[in-house]
Amino acid sequence: MNGFKLFLFYIFFMVTSVAAVDSTSRAKADTLLKKQDYVSAFKLAETILKSDPNDRYGLWLRFTSASQLANQKGKWPEECWTSAKEFIAIAAEEEVVSLTSAIWCLNHENRYSEMTSLIPKVIPFAQEKVGDGNYGLLINTLTIAYMRLNEKEKAREILFQGLSQLSGKKEAMNTGYNVAELFYDEQISFSERERWHELFQNNLFKDTPTNPLIPSIAWNTSLLTDEYVKKGKYHFALDTISLLYPELDTNVSSYWNFLRDQLLIKYKALLFKNRKLKEPPRRNLKMIFLVVPKTRLQDPLPKKLATYETLDADLSDKDLSDLLLSFIYFRDSFEELSKGVHWDYEVIQTNSEIKTTNFIEERSRFVMQPSIESIQPALSSDVLEKIKAADGVVVVWPGTKQPEGVLITNGGGTEWNYGTPLDPEVRLTIISDSNKTIASGNHANHPIFLYHELFHVLEWAYHKSNFPKKDHPYARRKEWPRDYNGNTEWDFYSETFNKRMMKEDSMDRVYWMGRKEGFFGIKNKEEKR
Repeated sequence: MNGFKLFLFYIFFMVTSVAAVDSTSRAKADTLLKKQDYVSAFKLAETILKSDPNDRYGLWLRFTSASQLANQKGKWPEECWTSAKEFIAIAAEEEVVSLTSAIWCLNHENRYSEMTSLIPKVIPFAQEKVGDGNYGLLINTLTIAYMRLNEKEKAREILFQGLSQLSGKKEAMNTGYNVAELFYDEQISFSERERWHELFQNNLFKDTPTNPLIPSIAWNTSLLTDEYVKKGKYHFALDTISLLYPELDTNVSSYWNFLRDQLLIKYKALLFKNRKLKEPPRRNLKMIFLVVPKTRLQDPLPKKLATYETLDADLSDKDLSDLLLSFIYFRDSFEELSKGVHWDYEVIQTNSEIKTTNFIEERSRFVMQPSIESIQPALSSDVLEKIKAADGVVVVWPGTKQPEGVLITNGGGTEWNYGTPLDPEVRLTIISDSNKTIASGNHANHPIFLYHELFHVLEWAYHKSNFPKKDHPYARRKEWPRDYNGNTEWDFYSETFNKRMMKEDSMDRVYWMGRKEGFFGIKNKEEKR
């Protein structure tokens, strides 16, 4: 927010009429301000005001000096605020400019309620008085103040007003610092997202990779796209996401790879979905979503987690709908990527509970994945037959509660035997990780989640191929093969699919229906040879 210094520099020259301060004091003050010796300038102002408490120049000098010292905190933000009010009392024509600077001073002490209370006196007039650049910074500061007060609607109102006034001007970018979280608020209505989408269209500034509005634009674009997909309006969804993709991929990547991958997968999926001429799938696969709505863990819990009151949880409808939405993007982008491997799906609701988990302690987290044998009541024969008639199953469960400061991963990808030791029925099994928030950066709320877990198994299936396979290799860019491009998790997967697996056998081995042995077992046998 260093741009706000532009405004404070401007305020030095705003006084057009000053009281009759002697020329020596005036010259000394000018020298101190130019040297940025604001403490001495403040002391000089105090000396002037001892002779005349209402001296206009002295009041202005004290306010200006305190404004510049406010970032040091201590007594200075309050000195700035007090001086601003005293100066305005004798220079009413400078009220808007002075209060604009005072808002910045109050910001240093997190006095958000006082800051927002000044809006009626400032906003209608500030743009003309302080200029577009400083006005944009003022809007940004007030937006964040409302955010800190947890008044998200008011934050969006002030931001919308300011951005609308500056729309299309470079100075509009000053409104965008650190406000992206406003746009992953799931309470935003569909119509409001559409209004923002229209406004953002004029504020992309494509030649500015570090446009601070991009994170807000990206979140709004992503979630508005989701709304269209939920309504089955795939053409509108593609039109929406095309605001950013493919042209602004670099701009989005400069902020957050997690969000960039999400948007890019959605874009690829929607391109495929909207293709006018589609060839029939060359292979049809089937995924079962097995919904186990309750976690009711049996004691004893692992010692590391036994101190917490409960880790039990219930699955929300939204957790399931978000996961199914991610699957739609996965399904369509995977069919495009694999040149015709299509996934159908079916949702099977149960009234069962997860009773135990497999517990692993890692350096930065705990891993607690459901023990499928512990599902109670046990899966019926009808459900088991449906799973055996499919290629994979996603076990959708509530996960476990996340105690404050503790990261518990509840998801994973593997193969599981749904038959017997003598008559195995091996199926791809993906465990959902349902307790993460949408903007946590965790892939559980992201179409790449299914790619991530599927890839763990495909590493076994294609273990002879030349790509790194140990411990999430996408995260270690230096280990990528030389012929790979990009930097993100999605880049690694897409490069491996295109340059390794598709070249090896067009991914023809990617199926599980009827398999009696999993890829992990095949891999171990082949490596022993």
